[in-house]
Amino acid sequence: MSSAVVADAKFLRRVFFGLVGLTVMAGVLTGFTTVQAMNANPATCLYNCQ
Repeated sequence: MSSAVVADAKFLRRVFFGLVGLTVMAGVLTGFTTVQAMNANPATCLYNCQ
């Protein structure tokens, strides 16, 4: 293989792993914020209070 093909493969591999890493981090952050929101105690009643 030529050096250009090897360089392209390395670059695309880095891009792929970068995108996978960002996707995993976004999923973890979304899960964390969802759990925090579900466990939060609202300080005030905003709708349909009794």
